[in-house]
Amino acid sequence: MLDHLDFGDLQYYFSAYYICNLLLSVSYLFLRSFRPFCTTLFSNAANGDPCQLDWNETNVLFFLGCILVVKNRKLPSFRQYIQKMFMFTKVANALLFFYSDFRYAILFVALVLVVLIVFPEPIYCGRQNVTYFSADTLEEELVSSPRVTWLIEFYTPWSNNCQIFAPVYADLSLKYSHTHLKFGKIDIGRYAEVAKKYRVDASSLSQQLPTLVLFEGGKETLRKPGKNSKGAIVKHNFTKDNIIGDYNLKSLYQTTKSRAQKKAEKVELPSDKKSN
Repeated sequence: MLDHLDFGDLQYYFSAYYICNLLLSVSYLFLRSFRPFCTTLFSNAANGDPCQLDWNETNVLFFLGCILVVKNRKLPSFRQYIQKMFMFTKVANALLFFYSDFRYAILFVALVLVVLIVFPEPIYCGRQNVTYFSADTLEEELVSSPRVTWLIEFYTPWSNNCQIFAPVYADLSLKYSHTHLKFGKIDIGRYAEVAKKYRVDASSLSQQLPTLVLFEGGKETLRKPGKNSKGAIVKHNFTKDNIIGDYNLKSLYQTTKSRAQKKAEKVELPSDKKSN
């Protein structure tokens, strides 16, 4: 269910965003289980025991567990798993606090909003082999290096889908890039002219973020998400397996690697003849 988790990037998950959301996710269970919080806050518990979950509360938590199993069974990354867990556990906490006292629920929702504003999700900054382009450098590279095959991600920093995809793309770049197959990214929120040229909607309601385009010989040969015959965006699930399959990365890696090796042999050949 989960992709391999690189423990070298664990510091990313120890940011204020993840720590605060983890505390919010376990807040009700913690306050309801340990003294003096339970005896102070839940003295009017329905079951008469302020430090023991009642039948309704247990059912809510059981239902939460079922939802997490069902919703997360096909998620491609650890990051998405954590995101889903935070979302559903905070909803469950709000319901449980409301069940005990609506004032607690209001305070909890306010805290969730404060954390969301003050501690936004950090941008992925783990290990990767990705070139970040500007509008000028992207065009220059595609024109000047037609022998290089480029897989370019068109993204915006505010897109949650782009943030979720970031570690997946980074992992693919580490595994498949070499001198003739490279991975790049360009922020189309910053370079609006690039978004217009490559027909990628960079708005907050866009269904095209991220857009992943394969350039071979300096020309676009494949992009996801694409459009159907009616011009509507065809939703694409950017999982690691889907990217490898849709872009045929394994075969692309081998063919471009062979091309690079042949070029290197041609460069070495004159010096070999000279030595003979």
